[in-house]
Amino acid sequence: MNVELFVGTLTRYYSEQWQNAATRQGIRSPFGSNQSKTAVTDPVELQGIIAGWLEEASLKLKDHLKEPLSWQEGMLAPHYVGELGLVGYGGLVLLTAYSNNAHLQRPVMAMKTWEGDPAIEAAMKAEKKDALWEIVNCGIWFPSDFPFGIGMKDPSGAPLKAGSIELLWRGLEYLNEVNWGASLEDISQWRAHPPGETDSFETQAQFGFAVFHDMCKLAREHRLPMKLHY
Repeated sequence: MNVELFVGTLTRYYSEQWQNAATRQGIRSPFGSNQSKTAVTDPVELQGIIAGWLEEASLKLKDHLKEPLSWQEGMLAPHYVGELGLVGYGGLVLLTAYSNNAHLQRPVMAMKTWEGDPAIEAAMKAEKKDALWEIVNCGIWFPSDFPFGIGMKDPSGAPLKAGSIELLWRGLEYLNEVNWGASLEDISQWRAHPPGETDSFETQAQFGFAVFHDMCKLAREHRLPMKLHY
C-alpha cells in the first residue's frame, strides 16, 4: 500500500499534478483508481474552491486561531513527497502509542499491521485524549498553531482530522527526546534505510519518524500544508 506525505499547495495536490509511487508505476493519477471521474482537476477552478474552503475552515477554528488560515496557493510554490509505505507510517503510529504507554513491552520485529496491538488499543481507549496521539493521527496539518486536532471535511468533501504543523513539530521533538536524542545526521541516516520484513521494530519506528520529521520541517520552512496520502 502506498502511503505518503505531500507538502505543497492543495491546488497542486487535488489537480493531480505531482508524482508518487503510483505514477512511477505507470498509473496516470497519484490517486490511482480512487479518484472520482467527476473530480475537479483544473488548477484555476481548484484555486477558487480551495479559497472558499479556507474561509470556512478559518471560521470553524476562529476561537483558536490568532489569524485566519492562510498560505500561498496555486501552482508556483514548491512541493515535496515523502514515501512512508504502510510499514513506515505504522512505525510512527506505534512509536507514539508505546511512548505514551511505556509500561508495555515493545515489539521486537517490524510490524506489518497494528491491529490488536496492546499499545494502540490503550491509546484508542484512553479516557482522556492525549495531544501527541491526536496530532499524529491527523490527515492534514496546517501551517498554523492551534492546540488540538479537529474533525472537518477536506476540499473534496471527504472527512478528515486536521491538525497544526507547529503542534506536530513539537510532538516529533518530544518523541525524539524520550526515545533517542538523535541528531539531524542520525535522522537523515534513518530515512535512507526503509524497513524490510526482517528488520527490527526500532528500524521501523526510526524510518517512520525520520520521514515525518523531514516533511514537517519542509512544511514549516515553506509555510505550506502537509497532507497524508494513501
